[in-house]
Amino acid sequence: MQTKIIFFLYLFLTGVLNAENIRTETPEYISYKVSDRSFEEVQLRISNELQVNAFNIVYEINIAKALEAVSKSLDKKPLLKNAISIGFCKPSVSYQLVAKSIDTLLYCPLKLVIFQPQDSSDITVSFLKTPRLSDQVDPKNVDEMIENIISSGLDQ
Repeated sequence: MQTKIIFFLYLFLTGVLNAENIRTETPEYISYKVSDRSFEEVQLRISNELQVNAFNIVYEINIAKALEAVSKSLDKKPLLKNAISIGFCKPSVSYQLVAKSIDTLLYCPLKLVIFQPQDSSDITVSFLKTPRLSDQVDPKNVDEMIENIISSGLDQ
């Protein structure tokens, strides 16, 4: 009996460890690669996490569909199986940023993309790092806020 419990515990823990999301950071962007979920599930989790954190989803653009139309007109293979761009905004955050510097109005809406290449089952969630537009606003705070939403959504 003890051997069975240890075996099931081992299976559970290796499953949890294999479900880890791979984080990549460059000077320009931060992304998470997910290999254990469907595109629809990742999109739903991220959208739900935005709403739970009182963000308004301003737009959702199906990038894959637009690029597919272009690839057909060029007689080329589609590049993306799935891809969506999500614009989101939280009025209270926008107010706080704009009160410090009017230039930060360029941050709204914030944006992230969720995509799946045509030849892969991996899903990637990415966002561009926020540029420094003012000495009064640290863009790292905005980036941390976006990253927390992504990591919380993926960890559900």
